[in-house]
Amino acid sequence: MEQTSLGFKRMVRAVIPAFLLAVSVGQIYAFTNFSDQIAGHIGESKSAVQFAFSLGIFFLGMGAAFFGKIVERNIRLSTIIGTTLFISGLLVTALGVRMKSLALIYLGYGFLVGTGTGIIYISPVKTMMLWFPNAKAIAAAVPIISFGLGSTLSTLLYKGFGFGGPNSMFSMRFLGFYDFFGVEACPGKIESVFLAFAAFYLVPMAIAAFILKKPKVEQMSFAHGLPQCEFTYVGLAKDTYFLRAWLFMFLNISCGLCLIPLAKQMMKDPSVGYGEGLITWIIALSGLMNGGGRFLFAWWSDRLAHRVNILLFILSISAGVMAASWWPPLIGLALLVINACYGAGFSVIPGILADHYGMTNISKIHGAVLSAWGVAGLVGNQAAILVSDKMGFGNMGVVTMLVIFYLLNLANAYTLRRRAEV
Repeated sequence: MEQTSLGFKRMVRAVIPAFLLAVSVGQIYAFTNFSDQIAGHIGESKSAVQFAFSLGIFFLGMGAAFFGKIVERNIRLSTIIGTTLFISGLLVTALGVRMKSLALIYLGYGFLVGTGTGIIYISPVKTMMLWFPNAKAIAAAVPIISFGLGSTLSTLLYKGFGFGGPNSMFSMRFLGFYDFFGVEACPGKIESVFLAFAAFYLVPMAIAAFILKKPKVEQMSFAHGLPQCEFTYVGLAKDTYFLRAWLFMFLNISCGLCLIPLAKQMMKDPSVGYGEGLITWIIALSGLMNGGGRFLFAWWSDRLAHRVNILLFILSISAGVMAASWWPPLIGLALLVINACYGAGFSVIPGILADHYGMTNISKIHGAVLSAWGVAGLVGNQAAILVSDKMGFGNMGVVTMLVIFYLLNLANAYTLRRRAEV
């Protein structure tokens, strides 16, 4: 009976709210679906509009880094703050589209949605690890997996399911916001899509904020150190293990953000030859691969003597599949595999950090590592645009750059492995 009661509490107080929160804010990764329509409607370049996504990822990292103390102190307050910022950001973005103001779009989707997403992202992670102390990686992976699935949910809400065209032998279509509001006929109506997103996501996020709760007794372990009384961000910044973990996240995320926001553009290239229906399915499936990779590698890492070894496998696979995509038709496969490995980096890093530093300050330390996400948000997408468009190397230039970055990160991850085995 006691085990049944504990299982019920874990589900209601941790698993369900973690899923609801993360799958909602995962919407941020679906920005590529509507950036073209926004650019055409407000009369700005696609790269200028796409920068709102880069800003969003930057402030996501900063929100995670600097709200860790609030998350440690009051999980419900941090969740309410994050939800308020996220929903407000969607509303301000709608206003920006209506007024054709790029500045308001940057404020709404860049600052407000980004910061709110960062706070929500870290809020359930420690809570899950406290409820499931013997399976920390899988526990932390639940909200992180859900975050990856959020882009799939948002894509389906926006565009519905679509494969083939109206005259193809196989055609399937279920209505999404794109058709419901008539965005194709009138791109200005995309503002209504953001209003619909705000209304849709508010309900599950509000429910989650109410029911999310840490267990009464937190079993603290200190592993290699940094107990509560000794923790400072300055001290953490001097720690070589932390710096290498930060570098892993920065390079892994930068590579993902080079590829993911430009995926649609790359798949439309004549050398690739994908149709619109196939592109939509690949973008939707990439979210599932992201979530699947987070679960699979987290589950695997819980069964390894040295959890950090999983990073070597992730990076080796990533480098290999990017090298294979020098043949352009494989870019879709590369997108799916990179999404799985990209997501895996997020799901295993909390467990790696908890193994090394203990649980006392894990929200602060995890948040600090995620500042790499914010910096990569500015670097990754812009690096791809620089190499592809401004330097004129095209898509294959981006692919070559990613292969180099993955190999550099593989060498960095090997130093983390050596430290873990000492």
